[in-house]
Amino acid sequence: MENSAIRFWQWFEAHHSGYLFLSDVEPYVKEKLMDELMAELHRYHPKLYFETGIRENDVPELIITAEGKSDYFEDVEYLVARAPKIANWKFTAFIQPQGVEFTMQWDDVTLEPKSVWFLPLTHTENINHTGIRVYLPNYDEVRDKENLLSAVYKMLDTVIGERSFALDIQYVDAAALPEDPEGEGLFELWELPQYLAWKKKSLA
Repeated sequence: MENSAIRFWQWFEAHHSGYLFLSDVEPYVKEKLMDELMAELHRYHPKLYFETGIRENDVPELIITAEGKSDYFEDVEYLVARAPKIANWKFTAFIQPQGVEFTMQWDDVTLEPKSVWFLPLTHTENINHTGIRVYLPNYDEVRDKENLLSAVYKMLDTVIGERSFALDIQYVDAAALPEDPEGEGLFELWELPQYLAWKKKSLA
């Protein structure tokens, strides 16, 4: 594993400049660059993926992700821990929490996290397991979409971060947002990290 991690970073050091201007190149060039990076990453580990873009303070960032598969979290951490220092680049393990101020477009499903509420669910046999039901204002429009739950998973992964979503939540489903969510005991989605922190503390 060490040799393959070293090889990946040696390759990236030699080619990183091509990934600084992805938004400015022709689509076919961008696709070729992304395919090359994915191929090199899969030489290290075939179950890892990446995201790249310009983040805070105009710093380019390469995020290594296991797409929520906790079995591969150690492989993500191992690779990122061995990242070289490359001027102006930031290397990050896992998708980080981004709050609710974004729009999630997943194929033909659109979700607005700031308009989503949730309800904690109680596991009848294991209090350590956490389930949530998310309540969507446009549920009737998307309820029959095959990829609805995939979109919900990705939304939660983005709101609270890949690591927390994978390790802290064991079950998710979706329902229509009622007219009076607060009156029915629901919580706004931005409160989910606080709820998870509270539950961990209460079970410690």
